[in-house]
Amino acid sequence: MIASLSGTLKSISKSEIVLEVNSVGYLLNVSSKVISSLGNIGSKLNMFTDLQVKDDKIVMYGFFNQIDQTIFKLLQSVQGVGPKAALSILSALTVEELILAISSGDKAMISRAEGVGSKVAGRIATELLEKVSNLNLINIDKKSDVFESSQENLNLVNETNHIDNQVVEDAISALVNLGYNRSEVFSIVMKIKKEFTLKHESKDFTVGNIIPLALNALTQVTK
Repeated sequence: MIASLSGTLKSISKSEIVLEVNSVGYLLNVSSKVISSLGNIGSKLNMFTDLQVKDDKIVMYGFFNQIDQTIFKLLQSVQGVGPKAALSILSALTVEELILAISSGDKAMISRAEGVGSKVAGRIATELLEKVSNLNLINIDKKSDVFESSQENLNLVNETNHIDNQVVEDAISALVNLGYNRSEVFSIVMKIKKEFTLKHESKDFTVGNIIPLALNALTQVTK
């Protein structure tokens, strides 16, 4: 099994790239978000991969990080979601947006993806809630040294997301230690994060502010 590749970016098309490793060109199917974030032809590139062997062909998919790779596989565990639909979802939504949609049961957001209807979106939200709640959110948006060249603006955005997700993980851990169910806590904390984001109050998104809001919501649920 080929889990990752490091090489030179040789070509880019609408949904595929060719990554040359030791004089061998590997064709990778990738999301539109990967395409839009690529460097120039000739750039050094590191990609996590998923190799799928079908009856009549072998297809390899590429991702910037392990969390994207994991989500891609999790999506395919849902009935009606194949690799094409999973890649479509990763093209329409960032992993963080997808997790927010799953945690809040937002079928409409998930069905933004081409080829994903409301019924399938509902199954994704229902069946993956517990699975995504167990993911390590700190790794979301961390590109794992995708390019050898510096990308200062991208790194700044990723650093901000990393801080936010560290806060999420710390808040969830604290609430779980109080005896609450992780899946339930995860859903509530992600909803709180979404509200802070919509209000442009990210600077106030701290563990100290999250805990009282989450406890209040959890109390309402148990009544």
